[in-house]
Amino acid sequence: MYWRAEQDSRNYSILVDDGNDYGSQDFLEMEGARKIDQRKLSFRFDDERALPVGDFVPTSQLGVLFAKREIFDLFGHVISRGKHTSYTARTDKYDLEIYVPMEEIGGFDFARSSYETFDDGDIYRIHDLKVINGFKTSFDVFRLNDNFGTRFHIIVSDNFKNIYDSERLTGLRFTRV
Repeated sequence: MYWRAEQDSRNYSILVDDGNDYGSQDFLEMEGARKIDQRKLSFRFDDERALPVGDFVPTSQLGVLFAKREIFDLFGHVISRGKHTSYTARTDKYDLEIYVPMEEIGGFDFARSSYETFDDGDIYRIHDLKVINGFKTSFDVFRLNDNFGTRFHIIVSDNFKNIYDSERLTGLRFTRV
């Protein structure tokens, strides 16, 4: 079974850009992306909302995960089996690791999913993401490559979700796909 992993910005403090001008497309190395200069990855915790800091830290960046290095270490082989990129982000409290899953796989079910598109057909918002019946991959963390808009959503396997649940981690929400 697969799950859409979403940032839980309702219940946990979010990181806001602090002079960082890189966007999700840069982290995901999409067309037109700029090369990331780690010295410029600066963030701060939103001090306007007094919420706890989750193990996974919500941000405005889509398609990437922010957490302390020791959180990612809990996932061991589950996150290291595919292609990925990591960066270090400085914050006003402590450094965070940015994990960028680079595996992109086809499998978005256009007929069963609920989404909105731009005039050119690219997806800009997915309400209910579904993968095609019988979908299977050996990767535990990946993104879909069926449309420009599907590439910003992280999909995880039961293996990833089971570790998250057994370690009682916070900061993410999961929806079955």
